[in-house]
Amino acid sequence: MKKGLFVGSLVASILLLGACQKSDTDTTVKSTKQTISIEKKSSSTSSTVNSSTDDSTISKKQKNDVSGDESNTISTARKQLVGNRFTMVPSLYDGIDANQAMEESKAPQNLMHDGMAGFNFTNDSTVRVELAGTYRPDYDAPYTLTNNMLIIEHRNIPYSINNGIISFDSWTTDSNGHSITWSFGPEKDLYGNSSSENNSDTNVDTKNLTSQQLKEWVGAVLDKQFSMGRSSFPYKLSIENKDGYAYVRVNHSTQQVDTIDMFRINSSGQLEEQDLSNGYPATYKVVSSKFMDTSEVTVMNN
Repeated sequence: MKKGLFVGSLVASILLLGACQKSDTDTTVKSTKQTISIEKKSSSTSSTVNSSTDDSTISKKQKNDVSGDESNTISTARKQLVGNRFTMVPSLYDGIDANQAMEESKAPQNLMHDGMAGFNFTNDSTVRVELAGTYRPDYDAPYTLTNNMLIIEHRNIPYSINNGIISFDSWTTDSNGHSITWSFGPEKDLYGNSSSENNSDTNVDTKNLTSQQLKEWVGAVLDKQFSMGRSSFPYKLSIENKDGYAYVRVNHSTQQVDTIDMFRINSSGQLEEQDLSNGYPATYKVVSSKFMDTSEVTVMNN
């Protein structure tokens, strides 16, 4: 009897010990799986952080490269502006050559005179704006540069740098429902190298001038007279033909007043201005013998 009880107790102990060992084994397996899972999550998180850090570093580098390129472009542009003079002129009016549009009375007669402007870049931030006619005095203005735009007041002038050289693209503005296309560049490129008073063109046949050439010649004489003390005024010019001469009538462009002055081309191709110093009838005196040459100009006592 005692032997049977002892055997039963032994069997029960063995079963209990087996159950405990199984429980420990299951716990160990579960713990191992959790450790592996945590390691995998940790590895994945570390990889994500490293990837994010790498992307951030690349993004910053790209931004720094772009910023450096823009800075180099602006620096190159500024070096080629400072100390040099540039000119802006209207090149097209409603898609037509500006001079042609004026000759055909499709554009204002003062388009070239009032639209043209000179720009003398004196330093890194200031430009001297030079306008035609003493009634529009020159003045200093600030300018700024972006990586593709030169900005002078309301003028946004597109430019680019190619092989270290600055060049300018044309641009278009609206004026009372009409489009004006502008050109901008070094003065010597647009008008030749001479900027002296004796800026004549000996190749021009002054006996066969276009209407625009004649107006430009008279405009040059008037501007020279304004600089010599003649009272300046905004003017408009009109062409007339009578008695075998080509005349240019000078009127005030904003006031309804009598004709202010008259010019004509004589039979020798010289530009003459009316002289009323002795009253009527008017006589005419030569003021310029060569196209656009103002070295002979004086102020008439009209």
